[in-house]
Amino acid sequence: MEILNQIQHYGFWFLVVLTVLVFIHELGHFAVARWCGVRVEVFSIGFGPELFGFTDRTGTRWKFSWLPLGGYVRMFGQDDNAIEGESARPLSDAERAVSFKDKSVGQRMAIVVAGPAANFLFAIVVLALVYLFIGKPFTDPVVGVVTPGTAAADAGLQTRDRILSMNGSPVEEFGDIEVIVQLNLEHPLAITLDRAGKQLEVTAHPKVVKTKDLFGNSVQMAQLGIAPHMEPVIGEVVSGSAADAAGLRPGDRILVLNGTPVTDFGQVVTTVRQNVDQPLAMTVGRSGQQVQLTARPAMVEVKDEAGNTIRMPRLGIAAEASQSRVKVGPVDATVAAGREVYSQSVVMLTGLWQMVTGARSADDIGGVLRIAKMSGDVAQIGIVSLILFSVMLSINLGLINLFPVPMLDGGHLVYYAVEAVRGKPLGQKVQEFGLKVGLALVLSLMLFATWNDLVYLKVIERVKSLFM
Repeated sequence: MEILNQIQHYGFWFLVVLTVLVFIHELGHFAVARWCGVRVEVFSIGFGPELFGFTDRTGTRWKFSWLPLGGYVRMFGQDDNAIEGESARPLSDAERAVSFKDKSVGQRMAIVVAGPAANFLFAIVVLALVYLFIGKPFTDPVVGVVTPGTAAADAGLQTRDRILSMNGSPVEEFGDIEVIVQLNLEHPLAITLDRAGKQLEVTAHPKVVKTKDLFGNSVQMAQLGIAPHMEPVIGEVVSGSAADAAGLRPGDRILVLNGTPVTDFGQVVTTVRQNVDQPLAMTVGRSGQQVQLTARPAMVEVKDEAGNTIRMPRLGIAAEASQSRVKVGPVDATVAAGREVYSQSVVMLTGLWQMVTGARSADDIGGVLRIAKMSGDVAQIGIVSLILFSVMLSINLGLINLFPVPMLDGGHLVYYAVEAVRGKPLGQKVQEFGLKVGLALVLSLMLFATWNDLVYLKVIERVKSLFM
């Protein structure tokens, strides 16, 4: 099947990303366990029978196992280990000195929380390095395009408006707008903006629509209906399009369109839409000279926000990337990275809560197959994109492991917190029951996510077609 070929193709990058993130997570547990004097017996990437490995001078077995979908650190003196099947036994004084369960509650909590903390720290360090050596992405929060019929158009937003705040949250760059819109979904947005030096207040009501992501996949998201200001410089000309036929080239700056001076790429979009089946006379700047050209946009069929097929004119050009990268120093890079990790964590948790309350579709929950496909897609864009994708997954992994579910780190933290309050651990039967509940929850979520992946990747449709 085609999908199996795709997974095989993307599998390499998926395993690279997953292996790095699992290693970082387990390394956090390992490092703090060793710092607390606990003997670590196994550090495994993957589950099940060992593929290969080695034993270091402290007795820790470092290994890769045959099922590379996670990993674990096995510490001496843990309670019955469901992975390795070891039963608890009485320990000598020497063994208790290096035993996990004989450490203080605070030490055990530190060891457990160290895994998720390592994922967050990894995200901050990597982002800080990207900001330091490549630059922090920045797009001015100035409106360049207002899509007709959207929440932004209904609210009266105009090109050249500078967004100052939304629902009381300050907006420093255009990316802040996207985050705030997704956090609020269909809730009203109180927008403070600057228009020609005057401060105005408007209210917009975004709607959740189905749209396409960077890789052409259908996703649900809140849509305000604006795009950032972009210089009227052509970044791409579609082969065989009206623009190609007219002689437009990448790098051309559109100066005048139908007699009107152009200062924003959004003006080009608007003018094309307003001149259906009409030729466009334009003056473009090219290599220091002005060139006169005429183009007649072609009519194409596209889907609107409601999924209806509509016909609209298309010139066949894309703007030059408007996003710039600002070089920052080590301190500013670290602070900015910390803020980004915090922001992404809030977005992820809010999105999950929206799913729980029904405000957002649970179809957005993805599993191994979807992550594998996205890993391959992102890898094709470039190594920096793959690194940033790994950062987002690392934040996700850290958050998920902090959920108060037995089997996860968060579940163990709840047990230890209760122990700290009671002065003694929970009973063995209570912990065993919690483990069974946690296992059921985790397996159910995995099955649900896998089903979503199969639907998302259209495997179900292809299987049905074999029997129809």
